[in-house]
Amino acid sequence: MLKIKNNKKFYLWAAASLLCMTAIFYFSSHNAEESGELSSSLTYKLFKDGAFMETLEVLVRKTAHVIIFAALSFCTANTVRQVTQNKRYIFIISVTWCSFYAATDEWHQYFVPGRACMWQDWVIDTLGVLLGIGAAFFIMRVADRHKLLKSA
Repeated sequence: MLKIKNNKKFYLWAAASLLCMTAIFYFSSHNAEESGELSSSLTYKLFKDGAFMETLEVLVRKTAHVIIFAALSFCTANTVRQVTQNKRYIFIISVTWCSFYAATDEWHQYFVPGRACMWQDWVIDTLGVLLGIGAAFFIMRVADRHKLLKSA
């Protein structure tokens, strides 16, 4: 049986994961017009040159996918780490869960007016998942080395 090594950290990371999932669901619930206005206004604030606006808007939208799913997988990996220290399990569980959530997010968008279910977005989301887990593993490694140096 698996045992949570630190309840406080487990619930903190689990809550952070749920917060990311809620944000993803919220943004996916916007219809095409609302979603377009949000990314257009952000793009316009960042880059006022109209010549590149359409390309930049797509870039902003796809970057947002990567960032939010990286955040989700980072939180998820840290949640799973509270249950097991086995890095292979942390990786497999986190990638599987977050990629599955990305697929359900795309399916959810199929039912939102003007939105589409696109496998390409799932791939972009899963890239974000891998980046977030990579960041989590990097930080875990640094923390482990710090503990090793501190105990020496």
